[in-house]
Amino acid sequence: MFGSYILDVAIGLVFVYMLLSLLCSTINEQVITRILSLRAKTLETGIKNMLNDPKGELTMKIYENPLIKGLSQNAASGKARKPSYIPSDIFAHAVMALDVVQANKNTPDIQNSPVPQALASLLQKANGDPPIELAYIEQWYNDTMDRVSGWYKRNVQLIIFILGFVIVVGLNVDTLAIITNLSNDTVIRAGFVSAVQGSAASPSHADLPTLQKAFEQIQLVIGWSSATLPTDWSSWILKIVGLLATIFAVSLGAPFWFDLLNKFTSFRSSGPPPQTSTGTAVSTVTTP
Repeated sequence: MFGSYILDVAIGLVFVYMLLSLLCSTINEQVITRILSLRAKTLETGIKNMLNDPKGELTMKIYENPLIKGLSQNAASGKARKPSYIPSDIFAHAVMALDVVQANKNTPDIQNSPVPQALASLLQKANGDPPIELAYIEQWYNDTMDRVSGWYKRNVQLIIFILGFVIVVGLNVDTLAIITNLSNDTVIRAGFVSAVQGSAASPSHADLPTLQKAFEQIQLVIGWSSATLPTDWSSWILKIVGLLATIFAVSLGAPFWFDLLNKFTSFRSSGPPPQTSTGTAVSTVTTP
């Protein structure tokens, strides 16, 4: 059927996008994020921003608090790594333990206080009630972390885009070429659909060995060779358009393509509704 043929091509293309997105996400989480300590650095930048502490003096004192220092990796050693996550209640207690905060509580002066103005306002609003002070600081921290999470997501999107560019160009994952191959080769198209049926039920994250095995299933439609090299300027334009389409598709992320793949496979497995034969229809006339 024509509709089934189009759906199989779409399923194969989405399957390729999902694998590439998974590969980029796995490399980012297991390699790049760990090497660059991206989560920890983003958290530290957010704390500096909320404390209005460009030099990092107050931030450093907070990180030296035993409650937060115990969250660090290898905290007992001399080369402890800063934590990637700090609970709001622990952060609030660490802030209240700062000497400048205690001094501000004794002589509250928002204009001349070394404490950030936002924090000094919260302390003044609490009227010296410690539980309320902690509650205000926790809420302030949680609101700030919502924005920090947005910063981290944008950084990750940029990294995945760069990874997608390198992988797509390096493997020659051309969207237009994949559509052409899947449309013209029934065997490849059937192999993709068969592979998708086994992958649609798996989680949207995988390790590198699993991804390597999955990429073996799509190697027939990717890779550079003498046959895939463009021969004229119009072919180069189509090649660039196909590669850019794949790069932008990968930047959408693995969860997006995983959900779309599940919808396509569910729609394909449902099939057309059964037809009722007129010859076997049962009469509904009621006999008095």
